[in-house]
Amino acid sequence: MIAAGLGLSHFFTEESVVASPVNPMKVAASDRVNLGVIGTGTQGPADLRDGLTADPNIHCIAFCDVDKTRLDTQTGNFKKDFPDQTKQLQQYSDFRKLLENKDIDGVIIAVPDHSHTYIFSEAIKAGKAIYIEKPVANSIAECNKMMELQAKYKAVITTGLWQTSIRYFRLANDLLKTGILGDVFKVHVFLCQSTNPRAAVADEPAPSTIDYEMWLGPAPSRPYNSGRVRGWRSFWDYGGGQQTDWGVHWIDSAFDGIKALGRNDITYPKSVFSVAQKHPDSFNETPSCQSTIYEYDNFQIEWTQQVANLYNRDQGVAWIGSRATLVCNRVGYQLIPQRSSQAGANANIADAAELSGVYGGGGLAAHMVDWANCIRTKNIQTASPVEKGAFATILAHQGNIAFRTGTKVVYDPKTQKFVNNAAADAYLRPAYRKPWDSMWG
Repeated sequence: MIAAGLGLSHFFTEESVVASPVNPMKVAASDRVNLGVIGTGTQGPADLRDGLTADPNIHCIAFCDVDKTRLDTQTGNFKKDFPDQTKQLQQYSDFRKLLENKDIDGVIIAVPDHSHTYIFSEAIKAGKAIYIEKPVANSIAECNKMMELQAKYKAVITTGLWQTSIRYFRLANDLLKTGILGDVFKVHVFLCQSTNPRAAVADEPAPSTIDYEMWLGPAPSRPYNSGRVRGWRSFWDYGGGQQTDWGVHWIDSAFDGIKALGRNDITYPKSVFSVAQKHPDSFNETPSCQSTIYEYDNFQIEWTQQVANLYNRDQGVAWIGSRATLVCNRVGYQLIPQRSSQAGANANIADAAELSGVYGGGGLAAHMVDWANCIRTKNIQTASPVEKGAFATILAHQGNIAFRTGTKVVYDPKTQKFVNNAAADAYLRPAYRKPWDSMWG
């Protein structure tokens, strides 16, 4: 067994690698939880589907979407697949009407990033529990606003950073606690994908089945463009590209591991610097490739968005130590020993030794069950509270702001501004259009 060669045979027993260190599928035997979903595109229905499958006491009683065609399709799909848990399912085109439904315990907010904070603020004031998709917001000021609201209302909130609930991510963090990596001075978070340019799309009238004004929400008024609406993550008005999409997932997982290494005083980085390129022919506004460095006193985190795979993976997080590197993603984890021609500290680690763990994960379902159980018990300490999600999101936005300003940025969480950097401060808070700007008071 490879674990024995690494001195870990006492840690990885047969039982420990087959079972989860927690039992995320265990469902509390108590009252049912009624959910509403705001945004029925891809992720909202995925969150709901895993929740309904894992917990028969979760019911969905409301769907809301600005796209009538999509709303009808998803309603039909869920009524067919989960007839007992969707008997009271109602449709809404305006999220504010959905929030007036007193029978709804919690809402999944899975709309484009630029509308997260406004809907979040209305939902928390309406007394709803909230599952807010990641990134939690499309700016640093919006993240801070959400944390302020949570401090006031103390709602049952979880964020869509569900990798923290994957079983083998938990096992990987337990492995980090053993000290097998030696000294860890760098964590690498990465995404590898094609940089092929997206073709330009012409403006056109909005389809009659889409409430485009509601889709725009607080964002600037622009002509309807199907390329912008479908690919909204790649346009600054609505998203932050891959740095705030996948980047937030991996930054969050990186810090889960850093805490497992015993560094419990994690704060915002000393500085952030980022360089990036965008394919000149792409319709997108956000970068095609990007490298961001987060500087701390005793380590650094590097976000890499590129083409070629790293560590034979297309995405993931790697904690790089003096004796070994641990790589983890949604497929599994792998311990890669540092090759050494000299006897000594690494002598008990075979050059080619690899420790892998692919156990199915079950992370999203576990995340949903945890949130539902917290709703039942009114426990605000969910698997991924809004403060945790906001931290990773703010770091991702710092990377984009460093790139867009061409400066090294230093963020001060006390003032909620950048230090001596007016250019960076200009990106802290988006300008909401009326009447959405009322959120800021």
